[in-house]
Amino acid sequence: MKLILVPLMNSNQNRQTLIRQSIELAQNIQNDFEQIAVIVGILTATDKIIDEEYSKSIREWLRMLKVEKIYQQEKEQALKELAYKKEEEKKELLKELLFEAYKNGDSPKTIQRLIEKGNFNQDEIEEIYRQVEKH
Repeated sequence: MKLILVPLMNSNQNRQTLIRQSIELAQNIQNDFEQIAVIVGILTATDKIIDEEYSKSIREWLRMLKVEKIYQQEKEQALKELAYKKEEEKKELLKELLFEAYKNGDSPKTIQRLIEKGNFNQDEIEEIYRQVEKH
């Protein structure tokens, strides 16, 4: 947070150079929240002296960063949903195979392997047994 004050300090360097260097340093902060807070702080503190075009470019960068984060979150959510759907489809297929294995009297070893692959809980196994008994 002290970085926000650097462009306002007395220095032999040009203020615009100090502002740019401060923002460039802030862009390297790993914590996203801190990074944005420092950059916005620098923009706010130097509002009256910052080059207008540079200020616009940094504000645009911040907007793009926000859009990118939203896109990344949506992408991660979509991938989680897809993985969940695929896992459910796999489990349903294994459930059908398990049903057929019980019905056909397959070996206990085969049945156990299907149960392990499908990661079935006790209730699901009992439901499959009931379905086999009905047929």
